[in-house]
Amino acid sequence: MKPEKGKRKERVSPPSKKAEPAKGLGFLAVVFFNLIGGGVALMFLYIIFNNVQGYDWLLNTMLKNNFETVEKYPNLNIAERYELKWGGEIGYVNRIKKSTPDSAIIIVPPKKLLTQAGFKSAVELPWLTYFVYPRRVVYEDDKDSSKIYNQATYILSVNGWGFDKVNYHIDKPEAFMILPLKK
Repeated sequence: MKPEKGKRKERVSPPSKKAEPAKGLGFLAVVFFNLIGGGVALMFLYIIFNNVQGYDWLLNTMLKNNFETVEKYPNLNIAERYELKWGGEIGYVNRIKKSTPDSAIIIVPPKKLLTQAGFKSAVELPWLTYFVYPRRVVYEDDKDSSKIYNQATYILSVNGWGFDKVNYHIDKPEAFMILPLKK
């Protein structure tokens, strides 16, 4: 059916929403509840830091010592501060970073050998992976279960371990070397 000429079709408009009064609490009430929440959080932290042994160590030993180190040696960069904290081990990790490209996959000696050589933290995969990122690390111990072992491009030689895995002769062997697997 066609509309008749001259007559307009009426539009139905949606019902308009009436302005509702603001629901909820006023500004001061919101501030009050935030202050209460902050107070509860502070009490929780106080209880945790004073009653749980690990958190007490974090607050009173680790953080305190870190701040004292920063105050005592204000001109050190982050790498030098890490070396003060972690000892010489982080220096070896920095050598790995300087000697390999970001895309490197590095075979690391067995954990038992690292421990015998005096490494304490490098035997922990998360620790080592964190400090050499974006490079990837695979331990010799994991060669049968690791998917990236066969894709490795470098090997970390400690006390002569790993010399037999490279396809070339090493002229000047050292106790700690980062070697490309292929030349």
